[in-house]
Amino acid sequence: MRRRKFRVLMLLILFAATTGGLEARAQSAKETVEQFTNALSKVMQNAQTLRFSGRYETLSPVIRRNFNLSGMARYAAGRHWRGLDSEGQAKLVDAFTRLWITTYAGRFNDYSGESFEVGSAEPKRRKTMLVRTNIVKNNGEKVAIDYLLRQKKSAWRVIDIFLKGKYSELAKQRSEYVSILKREGLSGLLRKVDLKIERIKNDGA
Repeated sequence: MRRRKFRVLMLLILFAATTGGLEARAQSAKETVEQFTNALSKVMQNAQTLRFSGRYETLSPVIRRNFNLSGMARYAAGRHWRGLDSEGQAKLVDAFTRLWITTYAGRFNDYSGESFEVGSAEPKRRKTMLVRTNIVKNNGEKVAIDYLLRQKKSAWRVIDIFLKGKYSELAKQRSEYVSILKREGLSGLLRKVDLKIERIKNDGA
């Protein structure tokens, strides 16, 4: 009887520890997303004053800190990543990073009373966490944007974003990058990324 009570007690302790650890990880992942959405909100509300350059400078450190950009770039390159030397890999990560920052600086270029809601964080396979959010328009309509995060050392970092809760930004980029790398190599991809950055910059200036 005593052994049974002891086993039950140990199971309860283990369950409490596991639940507490999961809650802590979920909260940490949510905090990463909140830092990003807070920066986006600031950028939107001051979009016209900041202009493109100011929006880029505001978002750059936040995205670099809260996104696993090197891992995302490696995934986007697919099997071609291994064929690049260290210099080529560094150039790809740099271009990938600049494009992501540029995309958000260009995308959030106006404000009409929108706000962000950060909802639940759910554990997913391969030790990832999915944080659900909404952009709430001024008419109350909600647009779902979900963030997939993985822990890197002690911090949770974004590794993908799902528009409307289902369209992976990274999967789309991987399809484009792999196709261009296959046809035109790294130089062709870098050239196209730079052209895209300039186009977004000019449109959002």
